[in-house]
Amino acid sequence: MFKTRLIGIVLAIALMFVMSLIPTANWTDKEARYRSNTLIHMVYGIDADVEKGRYTPKVVVVNYEGEIKKHISTASSPVFALLELGYPISTMKKVVSTSPMNTLYNNSYIYVFSYRDTIDEVKLEIPYQRIVKGGTLCERLSQKVLQQEGVLGIMTQKVRRVYERGELVMEEILEKDITREPRAEIYIIKGPDDSPKEVPQIGNNCDYWFAYVDTIKATEEEKRWLKWTMKYESGCNAENNRHPYYKGLFQWDPCLWYQQYPNDNIFDGRAQIKRTLEKVRGGANPARMWPAVYKLYVDKYGELSWL
Repeated sequence: MFKTRLIGIVLAIALMFVMSLIPTANWTDKEARYRSNTLIHMVYGIDADVEKGRYTPKVVVVNYEGEIKKHISTASSPVFALLELGYPISTMKKVVSTSPMNTLYNNSYIYVFSYRDTIDEVKLEIPYQRIVKGGTLCERLSQKVLQQEGVLGIMTQKVRRVYERGELVMEEILEKDITREPRAEIYIIKGPDDSPKEVPQIGNNCDYWFAYVDTIKATEEEKRWLKWTMKYESGCNAENNRHPYYKGLFQWDPCLWYQQYPNDNIFDGRAQIKRTLEKVRGGANPARMWPAVYKLYVDKYGELSWL
């Protein structure tokens, strides 16, 4: 095909030369060129201007995998220029040029770099969820029991990856299939987990609890101290659970409470009054267990007589 085209070009040029000998006194240069080109196109199917530009030597700069060289080429396109100049190209090479892919311009820049497109099958593990059921008022006194073992899920993906110059430049998930669903790991917390909902809902009621304190066997000083402490610690609310740690009428430390009284609900007001009185009678110092409230008590009434 190239030989046929070359013969056509030679004939076209010869015809142009012959026609140049025909008198054209009455033609302008533009008319003469138009008529000769038209005749050549009609006879040989060749556009003389295009073919003339196509085979004119052109300057090209080739960047082949980072190695840059300047060349002269008469090729018709960037790809043919590379072949003409002896550069190996394949489906593994990508060609980018300042010229269109079907036409080579003068002073074109042609960039060739490695290009690879793969479709890979990838297996991935799907993490399982960890679930903790139950709750505790004292973690130190609690036990975490495994109810169900966790199992990782498995997912298969088809992934398209594009590499340029050996580096990953694009990744696209084409398909994905979950071959095994993950199974949650479940733990049960066993330990002190009493709730304020398990006791009578009396709320902030100092009259109620002051009246109850008046019925117990205690000295007037003990009763006065109990009333003062419950009022300023919890607002006389046995179900008080607002503090992130301390609970109940006297705002006991749950770990201390359940370590000593494992069978008593910390939100039971009567139990707190009973155990608090036992505690101070047993030698506990209110200045250490309830320091801020006890300081206010001392400012008003003085130190407790049994300390």
